[in-house]
Amino acid sequence: MSSVLSEYEAIHQELRKENFIRNTYPPDPSEKLWNKKIMTMPREELDKLKTFRLKRIVKWAWDNIPFYRNYWKSKGFEPEMIKDWKDIVKIPILRKDELRKDLQSNPPFGTIMHPELAKRIRFVGATSGSTGLPTFQGWGALELDYFQEGQARYLWTFAGVKPTIVYANYLNMSGFYSWGPPVVETAMWRCGATAIAGGGETFFSWKNRHMLIFKLWKVDVFATTPWLHRLIGEEARLEGWETPFKVLLLHGGAAAENTKKKLFQVHPNAKLAINVWGTTDGHMAIEIPGSEGQLVVWEDMEIFDIVDPKTDEPVSEGERGELIATLLNHFTMPLIRYSLGDYVKNEFIKDPDPVFGITHMRFAEPIPGRVEWMFRVKGKLLFPIYVEDAVNEIPDTTGMFNLVIYDNEMDKLKIKIETRKEFVDPAYDKQAKEILGSRLGIDPDSVEIEWLKPGQSVWTGYKLQVFLDQRKKK
Repeated sequence: MSSVLSEYEAIHQELRKENFIRNTYPPDPSEKLWNKKIMTMPREELDKLKTFRLKRIVKWAWDNIPFYRNYWKSKGFEPEMIKDWKDIVKIPILRKDELRKDLQSNPPFGTIMHPELAKRIRFVGATSGSTGLPTFQGWGALELDYFQEGQARYLWTFAGVKPTIVYANYLNMSGFYSWGPPVVETAMWRCGATAIAGGGETFFSWKNRHMLIFKLWKVDVFATTPWLHRLIGEEARLEGWETPFKVLLLHGGAAAENTKKKLFQVHPNAKLAINVWGTTDGHMAIEIPGSEGQLVVWEDMEIFDIVDPKTDEPVSEGERGELIATLLNHFTMPLIRYSLGDYVKNEFIKDPDPVFGITHMRFAEPIPGRVEWMFRVKGKLLFPIYVEDAVNEIPDTTGMFNLVIYDNEMDKLKIKIETRKEFVDPAYDKQAKEILGSRLGIDPDSVEIEWLKPGQSVWTGYKLQVFLDQRKKK
């Protein structure tokens, strides 16, 4: 056995032995928290742990991954510069373009993955590739084990996924799915639940089959995008029955406040709607019930920092910037100070949450979207999530819409909205424009609406394509 493989397996066993990855499951249903010791770890211990793990992953990458060693040397960085986890800002930022260059030159995984570990990956994930070549991620035994642990923490603790509970995963199950059976359903089994891997992208072609499954299996916890949640609830109401879902897990985009209100209307048995943010790479942040809008980060798994996308310098507390992330336990394919492209506020809450006593830090507000999703109308900075919140205040709409982005600085908000009205009269159109203008802080005369019939909005798989980008690519 090679020294690299031996070290990798030793670290894996260490994490299980120290119970960072719970190795006895499912717990007794009376246990409130999935992993109380780790989820309520004192702040000072978390900080020491982050320092230790950051030093370890940086040294690992320097010693074993040519991509990082060469890239860091070119930027003047060396591992000895890390004395504390806060020194993470000294590490050069890695963006997707750099990763793509390496993948193209050394397919399929580039030099960012150690060849010995590449032979032993358990699962391959990939981004959508919508902007070019997809970036692939290789997950080994350690990474999968830890990610399933992270999933189980929120599923058991927040969503009540326990023995006898039926969970249906309606995320994307095709085209190199990321949060599909290998990484999510296995977490369900740790919780002792019954897992149904539905595949949200097949809903439109197999709608009757899926609706029948919901009724027959009486699904308790349902996971998909906010838009597909809404559509399924609306379809059930039109068919004259109520969905059985008690907990709605909202993936693929943060749900605005009014979106949640609409979801509870169309899913009358639901008691909780929880935003779940995550990436193909294995990052996650989960909204805590009782602290709505605040997404907890498992700090034993990753470190986030936030920079000005123009300068790469850290932004001040309370300012907004680009989200940068470091996975502390991904050795097969390390992602260290990797730009996720999301635009967030640099404000984190570190006091224990009032319901569960979890000590890991929380984003103070939802993650609104990616940097490239920002747009301006007459100087007003907007995000799709803000528009979605306003659209849901317009009467007789389905909540489905597409934004038409034709320039970086636009004179008008051009938007396509689905309405159930057979005829849109001028009064209704004017009312909608006034609602959008008031909620978004722009002149109603700067709003241009194209009204669609239900089902006419543009979707990509199981996601509503809220952002129709018609800007000329440079």
